[in-house]
Amino acid sequence: MISQRNNISPLIGKLLNIRNIHSDQIDEFLNPEIMNSLPDPYELKDMLKSVNRIIEAINNKQKIGIIADYDVDGSTSAAIICRFLNSIKQNYILRIPNRLKSGYGPNEEILDFLESKNIKLLLTLDCGTNSKGIIDNQKYLKFDTIVIDHHISDRFLPKIFSIINPNRFDENNIYKDLAAVGVTFLLILALRKELRIKDYYNKNNIIEPNLLNYLDLVALGTICDVVSLTTYNRMFVKKGITIIHKRINKGIKSIIDNSKINHTPTVSDLGFIIGPQLNAASRIDDSTLSSKILISEDIVEIESISRKLHIFNEKRKLIEKKIFDEASSQVMNQKNNNIIVVKGEGWHKGVLGIVASRLVEKFNKPSIVFSFNKEHAVGSARSLHSIDIGNIIINAKEKGLLLNGGGHKMAAGIKISSHMYNDFLKYIVDIFNNFDSIFFKKILFFDSTLTLNEINKELLYDIEKLEPFGNSNPEPKFIIKNVSIDFAKILKEKHILLNIRINESFPLKAISFNCVENELGQNLLNYKASKFDLACTIKREIYQGIIKPQIIIHDAIKLH
Repeated sequence: MISQRNNISPLIGKLLNIRNIHSDQIDEFLNPEIMNSLPDPYELKDMLKSVNRIIEAINNKQKIGIIADYDVDGSTSAAIICRFLNSIKQNYILRIPNRLKSGYGPNEEILDFLESKNIKLLLTLDCGTNSKGIIDNQKYLKFDTIVIDHHISDRFLPKIFSIINPNRFDENNIYKDLAAVGVTFLLILALRKELRIKDYYNKNNIIEPNLLNYLDLVALGTICDVVSLTTYNRMFVKKGITIIHKRINKGIKSIIDNSKINHTPTVSDLGFIIGPQLNAASRIDDSTLSSKILISEDIVEIESISRKLHIFNEKRKLIEKKIFDEASSQVMNQKNNNIIVVKGEGWHKGVLGIVASRLVEKFNKPSIVFSFNKEHAVGSARSLHSIDIGNIIINAKEKGLLLNGGGHKMAAGIKISSHMYNDFLKYIVDIFNNFDSIFFKKILFFDSTLTLNEINKELLYDIEKLEPFGNSNPEPKFIIKNVSIDFAKILKEKHILLNIRINESFPLKAISFNCVENELGQNLLNYKASKFDLACTIKREIYQGIIKPQIIIHDAIKLH
């Protein structure tokens, strides 16, 4: 048996088997050791060429310009490369596009500014792959441009110095699931090594940077970009979480403290509490704040930005709710389509992606949300795991249906002329209606059944061995059968706290979040004289310093 051969519990063996982790991969999966299995940066095209060009800029004290995307992946990419350059005393100029005014990627305003500063080398982070006609414009060829990105490319790359991207059309490598921050980390791995070979640190009396301390940023960007948490991404996140626990990055530490996270931060905290606050900066106000807080060592500046991020995020929630409600009202007219496409005049461009994600979650269909002005619209698309929305949008652009568009498997951005909207709508609806209906059926998978007696600290520790959870490594879900409810209480007008038991067993507490107004909540509140099969996850709860498992109910079937 897997459990006996690997000295693990039968449950862990079962969960690993379900996740297709083979016996010879189990130790590496459960105990990834980054020092023994660092990826080889030079497997990526243009890596050596790019590193040598950056070293030339460093040695000749050439001005380096950096353009980074405004989302968490872009901000963390900017943070690790800027921190690295700071550590080797190399000057740079960082610019972040304004999401609301300029949209995604390099633009003429920023490029003109950098040109006026006489930069000789430009790095673009989490953007640039599909910026043909912009970064390779004749007037910007005075400086060399290196793209560090992960977005899917079309078949025509910009004619620039180099492009490091595991998802460029002519690549063949094992790094295609990396976020941009992961690709950027590979770049500085190679850069640090080449500088060491050239004895740069000794010659300049500089302490060689410890790149392990950057893995908190790599973990944060990887989690928030919802890429697959397998192989290298899993290793980066698992090690990165331990660095976050050490509270080395003052910006991350400040956001954690201001968010009143009074426990050891988890992947869920990074994805659903920390990430949204960093993203709120560009969605609502100043696109530069998220990278500034992650780079800065000035505690006064950091605390000021952290407070702003919290306020912006609260404002974002209000705007998002209004647009989501308006978008949801349009969905009824599209019930026979396999994709949801909604639009609004002047909808706030900063929240389109979040609204699209919520529509996917609610209706289990890929979704595109457009905001129109007089001449054109911008849109954000989100998809299901089984459908590559990035390629579909790139194909639409190549057919002339879009002004611009691109992304990756799960998300894409779009810009379209108003007069082309109906043609694009017909095209995209036809594409998705050709998919088999099985793609859009919401099927809940559960890993195992449990009895209440099995829910204890040992089970909790077993589950935690599988962390970090995320895309391609979902949190284990369980079924508890034939449960009676002794007590149910509404908390904060939206959650339900329960006491549950099986037959004469000792009752345990459970909670179901945000369910009071839906069918699940009504079933749980009308529990008397009924029994249930419960679908749940098991999480850690710390109360008065005592660790115990917490039962989180996600669904319930009333048996009678």
